[in-house]
Amino acid sequence: MTDYFGYAGKTVVVTGAASGMGRALTEMLVDLGADVYALDRVEAPVAGVTKSIIANLGEQASIDAAFAEIPERIDAFFGIAGISGVHNTFLETITVNFISNKYVTDTYLVERVAAGGSISFVTSNGGLRWESPAVREELEPFVRGGDWDDLVRIATEYEAEFGSIPGSLGYILSKRLLNLFVAERVSPFADLRKIRVNAVLPAMTVSGMLSEFAEMKGGQDKVEAEVGPAGRLAESVDMAKVLAFLGSDLASYVSGSHVSVDYGMNSLQLAGLEPDRLSWTLRGVLSRQAA
Repeated sequence: MTDYFGYAGKTVVVTGAASGMGRALTEMLVDLGADVYALDRVEAPVAGVTKSIIANLGEQASIDAAFAEIPERIDAFFGIAGISGVHNTFLETITVNFISNKYVTDTYLVERVAAGGSISFVTSNGGLRWESPAVREELEPFVRGGDWDDLVRIATEYEAEFGSIPGSLGYILSKRLLNLFVAERVSPFADLRKIRVNAVLPAMTVSGMLSEFAEMKGGQDKVEAEVGPAGRLAESVDMAKVLAFLGSDLASYVSGSHVSVDYGMNSLQLAGLEPDRLSWTLRGVLSRQAA
């Protein structure tokens, strides 16, 4: 039987591997024969991983310690870990969801991902419209930022303009940032070693953060009212399947893709068949709230 995915014997890193779509993906990758290095704040409960590494993506030193335990050559990286921001500050949310991923990419992946390898991030359908000029304008200072401390400074100064920003709005900003970051890294990584970089944008998914999103929206019934054509919420395994494809040999000519795994809900909005509730800038929302 032909191994079309091509994971057998390859070194793969998964963040957020202990639960939700990270765990579902880790289980798939182990079954596909990959040597999986599983990162999370707790031990990843998946039999067969090569190594489970405890790491806090909100701390630079913890990331550095984690990558000291990972081989110099990485064939595929999956950045899945994230927080909702519902019970976190703006800076905490930006740090875990964006700053950590940019730091890992610029500090480690640029050196370690093998020729023809892949990088896949989980962003969110909440981060859509990142490409519109007005939204992109407010994202660019973050994406063009430098090291960890510089990015923390940019986020701190941004929040200081408005006094305080809820972590839930930081979630939207962080996911938009990661979407733009993926797009801007396509050419540099192609020139580097023909490394592919993509994003998966999940719709509302049954995972550990579902209760927090329900709290943000005003109840589980509000969440279930927005399931769209699928008639159900997505499951973690639905996202894991797409991630497994993007990181595999099957997607050897796929880079710079932002795959909305939402059973067509974004397409309906783009076609004008459903209202577009996402074409706003964070600065615009905060300015109106302050007025």
